[in-house]
Amino acid sequence: MTEDLKPEQARPQKERRIGGCSCALLGIGGVVIGILLVFLGLIGVGAVLIVADPIEPVDAVVVLSGGTGDRLALAIEMNADGIAPNLVITDADRTANARLRGDAIEGGFAREDVYITDLPVDSTEDEAVAVREFAQDQGWTRLMVVTDPYHSFRTRLIFRQVLRDSGIDVFVRPVAGHWFRSTTWFLQAEGWQFVFLEIAKLVNYLLF
Repeated sequence: MTEDLKPEQARPQKERRIGGCSCALLGIGGVVIGILLVFLGLIGVGAVLIVADPIEPVDAVVVLSGGTGDRLALAIEMNADGIAPNLVITDADRTANARLRGDAIEGGFAREDVYITDLPVDSTEDEAVAVREFAQDQGWTRLMVVTDPYHSFRTRLIFRQVLRDSGIDVFVRPVAGHWFRSTTWFLQAEGWQFVFLEIAKLVNYLLF
């Protein structure tokens, strides 16, 4: 019976129970730390993709074509604040650009201050080339480019690369109030889609 066991005989069983509890706690702790590291890593990926230069007076604000946010809203706000007198829209979809032009004029831009680039564009690099040519023709030296958050890092990289010897300073600003945030993008299937696509495009640009 248990009461007949000597203390030294009962101790190993107790030690085994304590050891088992310790291993379980360590395992749980390891899982929690692993989940935390993954969570922080995903936040880090989102944070790397998003860049936001200070909003400063510029010669023109450039609204890139496409996207999932209201890129024009920031341009209209900058114009209303008197720090972006001109608007440039890249020419990817003439129908969409005509709508943007109308919305910009309705939002406060003077009709003669809204421009659409002449060169056809199929990529961010094409847009940078078209904007460089247009800005040089206008004699501009400072531009603010507006795009979606997940696209902002690659946009700044490409625009500054293309315009590096032009004498034109380029700033990039992501759309305000966008659904893509560094802390929550991975909670949506759409977030994974855009992140993988953006990383693939970034790697392709850097390599080729």
